[in-house]
Amino acid sequence: MSQLRPWRVALAVPLLYISCACIEAFAVDKLVALQEPYLQSGRIEWTGGGSITIMERFWHVEFLDELWRRFTVTFAPSTLAFDPVSSWQAFSFLNDLGPLFTIWILESSRVGNRHTPAWIPTIFAFAGQVLSLGAVAPLFYILCIRFSPSSSALVAETTPAGQRRITSSDSSPLLLPILIFLHTFELFYAFGATQLSTRHYWTWAWQMTPLFVGLANTSLASLISLSPSLSRQLKTISSPHVLLSVPASISAGIWIYTLIISPYSISTLFLPLLEPQDALEPLLRRGLQIDELCVFGSSLLWIGYHIVDLYLDGHVTTSEIFNVISLYPVIAALTGPGASLSYLWLWRESKLQR
Repeated sequence: MSQLRPWRVALAVPLLYISCACIEAFAVDKLVALQEPYLQSGRIEWTGGGSITIMERFWHVEFLDELWRRFTVTFAPSTLAFDPVSSWQAFSFLNDLGPLFTIWILESSRVGNRHTPAWIPTIFAFAGQVLSLGAVAPLFYILCIRFSPSSSALVAETTPAGQRRITSSDSSPLLLPILIFLHTFELFYAFGATQLSTRHYWTWAWQMTPLFVGLANTSLASLISLSPSLSRQLKTISSPHVLLSVPASISAGIWIYTLIISPYSISTLFLPLLEPQDALEPLLRRGLQIDELCVFGSSLLWIGYHIVDLYLDGHVTTSEIFNVISLYPVIAALTGPGASLSYLWLWRESKLQR
């Protein structure tokens, strides 16, 4: 494990850079100025004569309604599809967050991660809704690397086997339906409903999803743990493999659908223009594209840290590392960032639990 200590410091540098790059990409001052006419008029209007009234109240809590009203304008080009490129990209990207949130919640349920930042992912996920996840996720990973046990520490002979275990008392067996109902279902309506007013409604609803998923998971996990018989009955659907495989499959399906059906190239959809943008639609498109790169770029660095840690400490062989590195680009190209990250996490989990 001594070989890895410099990695903890060195890895913080690119993660900090990723966070700063994401903040800069959204050009907050410019974005706020561009949003203001829509908020003042109470309507979102776009080229071609389309328009929709912005809801005044949704949560009926003033500060929440004030906060999220601005975000409904942010997502309008994507959800209302008057920027079709952004609509394709954002729908794929936001569904890829399903596997990511699942990984975060599963890590929070690991005994060895208790009382570390990894134990409270809901706080960081919700902060990501407000500040952009691409800015928050790298900081979350820095804290996890600094304060959580490394993979090599979890599998060390001196570490009790229970430390690497993911417990059902911290992660609800019902996490899967919670995630599908509060995340996937809402996104499908926000992007796919036939009525634009319905899309606008579900865009409002989705903004609080990371908080509600975390609270529902924790609450139901606590309740279910009070009934040993119910816990046993739900055991088959509470394994990390099942909990992660389903959202990863949904994510992969949307990625494949995008590749086949979208009229735009991969580079157009997912690679941002380098030059800054001054109009609302291209600014938001570029911001969401960079947000996605920052979220999954930092996630790849984090899981890569754990895989290299296992390798340097002798827990995986050179051939195993070669195989996973060789397969990852193929899986990423075919299934997208969410599903391919799930593959890496499950691979690492198989090494921790063997």
